[in-house]
Amino acid sequence: MTATDPVRFGVIGVGRITQNRFAPALANASNATLVAAASRDEARAAALGAKAYGRYDDLIADGDVEAVYIATHNGLHRDLTLQALAAGKHVLCEKPLGRSAAECEEVINAAQAANLHLVEAFMYRHHPQVAKAAELVKAGAIGELKVVEASFSFHLEGEDDVRLNPEWGGGGLLDVGCYCVNWCRLFLGDQPVAVRARAAFHPEHDVDMSLHGVLDYGDGRFGVVSCGFDSGLRHPALLSGTEGIIRVPEAFLTFPGQTTSVILENASGSESFACGPVDTFQCEIEDLSDSIRVGRPPLLPPDEGLHNARVMASLLAAARES
Repeated sequence: MTATDPVRFGVIGVGRITQNRFAPALANASNATLVAAASRDEARAAALGAKAYGRYDDLIADGDVEAVYIATHNGLHRDLTLQALAAGKHVLCEKPLGRSAAECEEVINAAQAANLHLVEAFMYRHHPQVAKAAELVKAGAIGELKVVEASFSFHLEGEDDVRLNPEWGGGGLLDVGCYCVNWCRLFLGDQPVAVRARAAFHPEHDVDMSLHGVLDYGDGRFGVVSCGFDSGLRHPALLSGTEGIIRVPEAFLTFPGQTTSVILENASGSESFACGPVDTFQCEIEDLSDSIRVGRPPLLPPDEGLHNARVMASLLAAARES
């Protein structure tokens, strides 16, 4: 295998994310290719145009597959990741990496023991608007950073959605709030010193339908998280400092061909920075593939998932106690 050979991916789970975003991005990637897909509906896997399997185990056992993308419901992430790592595959796992910090720690330890890459698929981190916002903060454009806010909500329809199943890692926080927590951690640090939260829980399934929390990082620095399944689509982020603010109106969900904006407002006035267009799914595929071939660390280290899980567990615990 040479550094220029494309990394051979297998896809486990052929739902909307795989069909609409990951598979097209993989087809456009410069250093990766799809060789196999697995779905409990084998016809759906076959529609991707690669080897098709009706059992996940069969894809994991396929010797042609070097790296696996896991896009099943949350309840299978831990087991499938462990199986793939045991079979010698690198893993790109959809968020969350696990349903709990314990699951995350288990898969991270397995990846380290096997000397394989394990990445939680926070595709938004590859968008240039994230780097631009971080650059402005570092340059002191808004003074001392004090408050980091992030929201991600949409209206979930139907009572049979897997995201309402508590045993499968359901709830708005694990589904979309994980982005908000990740954004706060990116700018404020891994673990807050205190957490407060309120939530509305589904009357039958007992998963959080909306959750709103405050992460206290000490020294007057706070992260504010708002997420859920009970409102229209929104996913803005805001960075507030002693001398200004940075707004990212479309922080987490972007599309190929779309140009987004990072807006700086301070004493000098308002300035908008155009970012993109990029396909963030293609970027994360190419980043991991380059890491595999060149031997460098990927953009997101595996312990990102563990730190995220710990904060989310604290938020859920605080919400249930309130």
